[in-house]
Amino acid sequence: MKAPYDVSGHVPSRQSQAVNVVMRSTFKQVSRVLPTPAPAVRVARTAIERACVLAGFDKVPHTHVREHTDNGQVRGEWVGPEARPGDQVLLYTHGSAYAVCSPRTHRGFVAAFARRTDRRAFSLDYRLGPEHRFPAAHDDIVRAYLWLLSRGHRPEDIVVAGDSAGGHLSLSLCGELRRIGVGMPAGLVLISPLVDGSFDTAAAAYGPSNDATTVPRFARRLIGHYFRGADRDDPRFDVSLEAGPDLPPTLVIAGGGEMMRGDSELWGEVQTAAGGHCELQVWPGQVHVFPIFGLVPEARLAFREMVRFVEELDGAALSDVG
Repeated sequence: MKAPYDVSGHVPSRQSQAVNVVMRSTFKQVSRVLPTPAPAVRVARTAIERACVLAGFDKVPHTHVREHTDNGQVRGEWVGPEARPGDQVLLYTHGSAYAVCSPRTHRGFVAAFARRTDRRAFSLDYRLGPEHRFPAAHDDIVRAYLWLLSRGHRPEDIVVAGDSAGGHLSLSLCGELRRIGVGMPAGLVLISPLVDGSFDTAAAAYGPSNDATTVPRFARRLIGHYFRGADRDDPRFDVSLEAGPDLPPTLVIAGGGEMMRGDSELWGEVQTAAGGHCELQVWPGQVHVFPIFGLVPEARLAFREMVRFVEELDGAALSDVG
């Protein structure tokens, strides 16, 4: 097995430093004044989807799923070949503040991750705010996981992965599985996960992180479309309350130059204190969800770490069988 990459000794590349400069002078400045009422969110969502079509994301092989179950509708897509019963599966959940993005925006990344780990990938299309409120998306990921089990996949066949809000959903899923007595997935891969739905943890980390992409006020307003009215003591809202030794082994990757490193560090602390396994990597100088954007060397290195972690899970499973 490959040894984990020594993140502590990593020096940010010139390319990643250039990305920080560009993001700081463009999107971060725009986020200071960008409106976030519901109509603006819908316009932004449509613009992102159209940009993805123009960029050729629809050329990545995929099959849409809209299936009614006893628990409600499952929506998403198989990225690449559809899984057969017993296949190893990657259940992926996209991020973007519970307000924008979709399986389409993450299709290329999910396809690459599935291909490198020799898995079939199901990308969840969960309900977003402002049209839907908490806990709609949580219900969607639980429903999708149970649907995969009903199709003949065992819990140990499934790796759950997600970025940002998708990481939050991945953790809330595991808490729900504990409550209903269903087996946990083999592992979790979380990229810059949201942990504290109030966004207080991220906001507190904003100054020390010197975040290059956005400001807390903008992110809090955006995510508020989904979380408005939620109970702060609900473990589906603050998933740090879900920590425990029964959760699957977890890899968390975050950028040192993003405020949501605070959430990643929070999860690492509470999960380790609870006796669980959490491998936390905070990459110096990197922005939010940097592994998804293959523009810098760090994205490729972090992607290899994700593949390495899944390979270790698969190797451990084979050892248990032997």
